[in-house]
This record gives sequence, structure tokens and C-alpha cells, in this order.
Amino acid sequence: MNSSISKARMMGARASVLEQVEGLEEKKKDKLDTHIFELYMEDLWTRIDEDKKSVYTYFDSLWFNNYIQGVNKSNILKWIKAKKLFSRRIAFVPIVCWGHWSLLVLCHFDNTDCSDTKKGPRMLVLDSLNTAGPTRVQSSIRRFILDIYKTEEREESKDFIDRIRLEFPKVPQQNGEECGIYVLYFIYCFLQNRKLAEVIENKGLEEDFSQLFDDGSFDPEELENFRNDVHLFQANRSTKTEE
Repeated sequence: MNSSISKARMMGARASVLEQVEGLEEKKKDKLDTHIFELYMEDLWTRIDEDKKSVYTYFDSLWFNNYIQGVNKSNILKWIKAKKLFSRRIAFVPIVCWGHWSLLVLCHFDNTDCSDTKKGPRMLVLDSLNTAGPTRVQSSIRRFILDIYKTEEREESKDFIDRIRLEFPKVPQQNGEECGIYVLYFIYCFLQNRKLAEVIENKGLEEDFSQLFDDGSFDPEELENFRNDVHLFQANRSTKTEE
């Protein structure tokens, strides 16, 4: 009897250890580095049509962090200039700060008239971990945008730039360390979700984006499938590296 109990306990302990190991492996796959992030973004960009490529753009995932750290600042602003922000409908700016990923979306910077209640420029910060305090990047974002305008030698005043709306919409929240995957998923939604694209296109400046994903444009099953796709991409890259 005691032998059977001991054997059962050992089997239970072994199963528990295996579950912990599998959980750690899963978390490891969820935590993206900038190298994998950039490779996946390149792959994602090949899957969209040319019309979208002409009106959307994205910044390198290290540019914002390096900018606020003062690393290679003049070159970063020069590289951003080459992205032609002011002829794009949407620009995606990954933010990697304090060990956490979030996404800055620059909308309608191709329209420089803040008085246009339909398509004036506005900024959204999408953060899958609200407890990280997304508003703490606000001053850095304002400074970043101001320097972009200066580098481009734009005519808009500082007062105009300060009046560009910066919003922090409610978005799906992470459960572990998958913030990088969430940023990729948010970008994917903008590129592939017609309903979300229509919301961005049609909301007037007097309307806010506080409930951006509450209109049925978020699908938990789609997010899980996307997460698995990123994991598969990582595994394939690891296999190629080993070869």
C-alpha cells in the first residue's frame, strides 16, 4: 500500500516538474528579442499588398529607445526622415523601454491640419501591460515627434505639435512576458483587419480611441493562432541558424 502511494507521489512530482519545465519553455518562446521581432516584421511586411506599403511604414524597434538614451540620435532622425512619415497614413513605432514592449501608432501625419476634424494627425500608444504606466513615455514621445518635425524642417509650430492628440486606448492585456508578440499582433491587426482600419480612417478628431478593440475587432482565438505562428517562426529561424 505504502509502495503504491510512494510511486503515485513520485509520478505526480515528475508530472509537476515536467509542467513547470514546459511552462518555462513556453515563457521563453513568448519573450522576443529585437532580432526576432525585426525578422518577423520583415516577413509580415512581405504579406501585405503594395497599396498598403505605399501608405504604411514602420520604424526599427531600437530607434525610439536609442533616441531617448541619446545614442546615435542624429542618425536615427535622418533614418526616420527616409521613411517619409509625412506622406504616410500610418507609421508603427515599436517602443522598447524598461524591459517592456509597447506600440506607438502615428496616424494621419500626411494631413498636417489639426483643424481637420476628420483626419488630422493623432498618436496612439497601445500597451498590453497597463500596470507598466504607459503615460510615463508621454514626454519622451512629445520630444521625439518635435525633433522629427525639426529634422524635416517643417513649417508647423511647436504649439501645433503640442496639440496633436496622444491617446492610450484600452487594448487586450498580456498574461506573461509576451508583450513583444502583442506589439506584432497589434500591427498585424492594423494591416489585416478591415474593421479596425475603417475605425482609424473614419473617426473624427473630436472622437477618442479609448475603446479601440471593443467593437468586435479583437478575436482571442486569432491572437492565440498569431502567437503560435510567431513561435513557429522562431523555431524555424533557430533550426536555420543551427544548420
